[in-house]
Parts: sequence; structure tokens; C-alpha cells
Amino acid sequence: MRVWSTAFRREIAEKYPRLKAVLRTLPLTLMRVSPLLLGRVARYNLATITKKSPERQLLDMSEEEFEPTEELTPAEELDSAEELEPVGELGRDELRQAVYALLFVSDRPLSAGRLAEALGDIETDIVSNLLEELGQELEAKTQPYTLREIAGGYQFVTQPAYAPFIRRLFQIKKSRRLSRAILETLAIIAYKQPVTRAEVEAIRGVSVSYAFETLLEKRLIKISGVAETPGRPKLYRTTDEFLIHFGMKNLKELPSVEELREMG
Repeated sequence: MRVWSTAFRREIAEKYPRLKAVLRTLPLTLMRVSPLLLGRVARYNLATITKKSPERQLLDMSEEEFEPTEELTPAEELDSAEELEPVGELGRDELRQAVYALLFVSDRPLSAGRLAEALGDIETDIVSNLLEELGQELEAKTQPYTLREIAGGYQFVTQPAYAPFIRRLFQIKKSRRLSRAILETLAIIAYKQPVTRAEVEAIRGVSVSYAFETLLEKRLIKISGVAETPGRPKLYRTTDEFLIHFGMKNLKELPSVEELREMG
């Protein structure tokens, strides 16, 4: 089995312009299987090509009629090239430091399972214990950051006392915070989800179109389905980004009605 060279693909694209869009979307590795693969995909995407057109004649060519120009890389070599870098066995202290390093470089919460995979497919329970030890260690040292469980994963977060300095460093203005109206809309969605836009408007008593657009843009809410009511309106619920934004482990950490009354 052989593959098409980039030059050959360019030549085909120049001769048959309708194929150019298809050729651009196909990575070279996809055509390592067989030159006929392009023909199959092209048939699917170019349904408007006439039966006797040059493009259709090209698609109908058999594998023997093509003139391949490069040898196919053996499957064994492709597999070995894509293998992850092996990691050696580590002691418990070394594993804890490795977990520390992975959390340090990640800008998103990492689950215990994902960490276990990165550490060489070790047992998830071991990682969970290491995360607990790491969290206790950070609390004991009174660091300016701590380890939080957020949205099903773990992440280092700075202490609230240092927020003003961080905002100054990254020039984050308070005006970029969510407005009161948008926060009220988000709160209704969080407590009533899944919920339709009409239901939120009925509670707020005003239009929430702008609030919904903003929350969707910031990926704090998402469409989760449609309601089984006339017109089948869309249903909305909060996202993992919502949990990350507010530093919550899950929705169970939302304040209860009693807690909200006490805060009020």
C-alpha cells in the first residue's frame, strides 16, 4: 500500500477545482489506508458532480490506475511514533511531587483519573490519597494558594486575600464582573435548572435576552435539551465553567434557601 504525496494532491486540486475543498480537509495520514479513501469521501461531499465530468471520472478510477509517489510508513512505525513517553516507577514522595507538578502547570481542574493516567496509569485511589495529603500539606504551611476540588477535578487556587493584587497584575477591571441583573438570571438558572428562558423571564419579570446571550458567550450556561411543552422551547443549565468560575466542587455546594435568607 502506498500514499499520495503533497505534490500529487496539489496537482489533482489544480486539475479539478471542485476537489480542492475536500483535499484541504483530509490530512495526509487519512490517505495512508488507500488511495480509494479520497474517492469515497469525495463521492460523499461532491454529490453535484455530473456522471461524465472529469471529476467523476477521477473518482471512478480504480486503485491500480493511480500513480502513487511515496511508500507507506509501516503501521508499526506509526504506532511507535505516537506512543507516549514512558515513565518510570516512583516512590510515594516522588508521586506526590509529580502530582504537584501536574497541578502546577494545568490551567484547568484535573480529575484523579486524568492524573493517574499521566502518572503512568497508576490506581486512581492512590492519586486520591496523594491529593488529600497534598491539600493537608498546603494548609499546614499557610501558603498563598490552596488545593480545591472544582467541577470534578482538582486545581490550585490563590487565597481570596490576594485577589486585588492579581487583578492589578493582569489589569482586570471590576467593570468586567457580571452585572447584578446577569447574576440574578444566572442564579435562577442554577437553582431551577433545567429551565426555559420564558420561565426565567416569568420569575424576573423582565426580558433576559441580553443576560442569556452574555452567559452563553461566557460559557456559564448551555442548552441541555428541549421542554416537552408546546413550541418545545430550549432548556438551559449551568456548565462546568460555572463551577470553575465560582470555585465549586458541584451544584450541591450552592447555598441553601435558609443560608441565603441568613446572608440577606
